[in-house]
Amino acid sequence: MKTKLRMIIFLFILLSFSFSGMACTPQKTPIKIAISAWAGLEPAELAAQLGYYEKHGVEVEMVRFSVYSDSIEAFEDGKVDAGMHTLDDAIRYFSAGKDVRVVLMTDYSFGGDGLVARPGIESLADLRGHTIGVEIGTVGHFSLLQILEVAKLTTEDVNIVSSPAWEIQQSMLNGTLDAGVTWEPYLTSTAEMLGGKVLITSREYPETILTSMIFDAGVIADRPDDVQKVVAAYFDAVEYIKINPQDAYQRMAEAEGISAAEFASHVAGVQYLDLEKNLDFFGAEENGYAFQQTNTISQFLFNQGVIYSLPEASELLEPLFIRELSK
Repeated sequence: MKTKLRMIIFLFILLSFSFSGMACTPQKTPIKIAISAWAGLEPAELAAQLGYYEKHGVEVEMVRFSVYSDSIEAFEDGKVDAGMHTLDDAIRYFSAGKDVRVVLMTDYSFGGDGLVARPGIESLADLRGHTIGVEIGTVGHFSLLQILEVAKLTTEDVNIVSSPAWEIQQSMLNGTLDAGVTWEPYLTSTAEMLGGKVLITSREYPETILTSMIFDAGVIADRPDDVQKVVAAYFDAVEYIKINPQDAYQRMAEAEGISAAEFASHVAGVQYLDLEKNLDFFGAEENGYAFQQTNTISQFLFNQGVIYSLPEASELLEPLFIRELSK
């Protein structure tokens, strides 16, 4: 199945370059990409603002959601063609029977995620006996287990309550949680509102929380040339950030409805993954870190009973498009 899909992709890309400009083609519908607020995802939005999709010859509609779970639902329901989602979500889609492909990695959290605690809990060791909120069966839960290991605590030493990351703040303000695993902007603002403390961030467990661009496999099979153009435009935007960071931050901040200074603080918590880093992550022989981490997270989700079958990383990850750009 994987080989067949790749052959289709290759032939479409080859034919699109061979016959471009020879005849007018029917108007295609825009590629719809779901996105929500996270600094690591915004290069996809920046590419739209800078006209990079049009430059490469593909029409894209960015569909923005204020709540991350709504973007997940839109992708699962087929209302969009692609989603800017975490790697663990891609694994869940695939294991649940939705045929999807990860075409590139956008970023990994480097301080943008972490654990925040109320006043009185001054260290990780102080978590013993307290209630911690985290969304069970997600990469946040995976991170919490690593955090407890650092603290020399076990899951028996704390009370873990399942809660979506964006609800952690309100639950802590209500006093129902003593600590929680969440991401920016909730991480820092929760500590400020409570007078509490961020005890640890993903700087202590980097390259664990990976975000990605995920396409429906049917869209890839039908429109591989357009997917290739989307990927090319995305990496153009990443390069623009390197050259013109202040303008890029201003544009991406406006998309999220925050100031450029606040957005810059969020960028400090992520590591953007450019084309070179993506090539390194995927590896030349499907043996790169992305494949290793997919297997690790898949095993974790399987052990937690979140998924009931282990996906083949080589079926889920599709490095063809980034490799095409490196030629």
